[in-house]
Amino acid sequence: MARKATLKDVADAVGVAPSTVSRAFSTPGAIAADTRDRIQAAAEQLNYAPKKRGGLEPSAERRGVVGVVVAALHNAFYPYLLDQIHDALDALGYGMILIIDDLSDSAAGRSIETFIDRSLDGVIFTTASIDSPAVDLLLARGVPTVLAIRSAGRDDVDVIESDNVVAGAEAARHLLDLGHREIGFILGPTTTSTARDRLDGGRRAMAAAGVDLDDANVVWADYTHQAGYSGTVALLGRATPPTAIICGNDVVAIGALDACMKQGVDVPGRISIIGFDDVPMASWAMIALTTVRQEIGDIGALAARRIVARIERNGSTPVSHDVLPTNIVVRRTTGAPR
Repeated sequence: MARKATLKDVADAVGVAPSTVSRAFSTPGAIAADTRDRIQAAAEQLNYAPKKRGGLEPSAERRGVVGVVVAALHNAFYPYLLDQIHDALDALGYGMILIIDDLSDSAAGRSIETFIDRSLDGVIFTTASIDSPAVDLLLARGVPTVLAIRSAGRDDVDVIESDNVVAGAEAARHLLDLGHREIGFILGPTTTSTARDRLDGGRRAMAAAGVDLDDANVVWADYTHQAGYSGTVALLGRATPPTAIICGNDVVAIGALDACMKQGVDVPGRISIIGFDDVPMASWAMIALTTVRQEIGDIGALAARRIVARIERNGSTPVSHDVLPTNIVVRRTTGAPR
């Protein structure tokens, strides 16, 4: 019996990479017309046909692996999210490769592009900024892509995120209801949708209560413990320091708590602290952090379903934007100002 032609046979006949042949069948629009025509002609001559799976036309060289991009693992939120994504992908028959990259320049996108050519069917970003070049690059290549946690300010890619505007408003209203009027924020980078939206929600809630937000009480930093620590020191050093601080995530909030402890500032007697995410350690008795909970399990499971659907339907599914609810979890780090 004659050996059946393979995707590599077609690639060798045309003089292109196997990944190019794969994309010619899975996402034809991502390949130049003349190259696509030569690939089609070679496939017909060799009697090569892309494999089918589950009645759908998949990538001819599907590997069953999804890349998940994170900026770093120092934030306790990400290991928990990654665990949820891994389990959900595994249940759908896919493996996961972790890519740690802050995506700060186009080289990051090229690095991920190399992974795509070698081993990945699609990518879930958990760290994309509003102007991320890596997202632009992969979408231009026709690579199945999903944004989880953050939005990139565009409508041509699947997004799963929490309702961060409402979440920011909810945090601010909790403090306003306790009697706080001088409220500070320690947020992530200005290029992240999470930071911008949470500040927007907090500002709106304060305005609705007739309270102005002093821009000097807003600290833009990174989502790190050190950012929370140094930001709190700076806010406490103001002539009129805030009586409460809303932090960009729980790690930042724990940094804020450490700064208060080192300076002998009572929490919540002198200052109230709120985080975001509700990572497991936020509920530890020694921390007992008031925080806005994101449904991390739901985000991870939905991101997995969205990327697999986009892979297995060759990008034919409509673009979706899922906005999930949040809720505030009140513990001992917030109280009425004294």
